[in-house]
Amino acid sequence: MRFSAVAALVALSACGRAEADHRPARAMSRADYDLWRQPDELVAALGLGPGDAVADLGSGEGYLTGRLARAVGPTGRVVATDIDAAALAQVARIRRDDHMAPIETRLVAADRSGLEDAAYDLVLLAEVDHLLPDRAAYLAGLRAALAPGGRLAVSNRLQHRAGLLAAAARAGYRADARRAPPGQFLVVLEPAP
Repeated sequence: MRFSAVAALVALSACGRAEADHRPARAMSRADYDLWRQPDELVAALGLGPGDAVADLGSGEGYLTGRLARAVGPTGRVVATDIDAAALAQVARIRRDDHMAPIETRLVAADRSGLEDAAYDLVLLAEVDHLLPDRAAYLAGLRAALAPGGRLAVSNRLQHRAGLLAAAARAGYRADARRAPPGQFLVVLEPAP
């Protein structure tokens, strides 16, 4: 499970209920989480193609990272970042095959993306944006990492959508909402002209 997903589940557990089905978050098994999160559909909705360069920010243990590597294929590039070295060690253990991009891991500070300029077709923040102390500033800083035509994608629990949209507008992005499972959102952000 992603570090950010674990953090979200722990936070919801402290509140006593998971938004998806009103059961305690700690009772959600991996199979239940997969059913609720629908990771394959989420990655498909990102519209990735062969050869794309993708960054998975706050990747945790790589819940989506391997799927992203498969979506961009062997000619693509995937960079997984996180603040937790142990989680990134799990990402490094993702079993690769000939149909997947190589996965590079990077340990980063919580307020730094760790991404180089003009290098990414897509930067993904999944279940992590609400943990940022200043979403707007962080999103604005990610603009430099985007290749021409690049975009950000943010996926999270529905309760965090309004905050994300407000931060994205302040950071100078146009938002395109995509279909997401109940209780969740997926928004693709493009720099406004």
